[in-house]
Amino acid sequence: MDKTLDNLNMMLRIFFWRVAANLTGAAVQNQQVLRRAVWVAPILLAGLAAYFLGRMFGTLLLWTLAL
Repeated sequence: MDKTLDNLNMMLRIFFWRVAANLTGAAVQNQQVLRRAVWVAPILLAGLAAYFLGRMFGTLLLWTLAL
């Protein structure tokens, strides 16, 4: 394999684990905020999914009416 691809792969791994460690540290330091965010997250995800499904079905409806 090419050395640059090996280096890029290693850099991406290091970046991933550094981000994971920083996020874990922030979650441990801000437990109350994380608990509130975890409570609200399913509601936000459901709203986001409903929005995108509505956009998708609306686009399909407009395409069928345009034909």
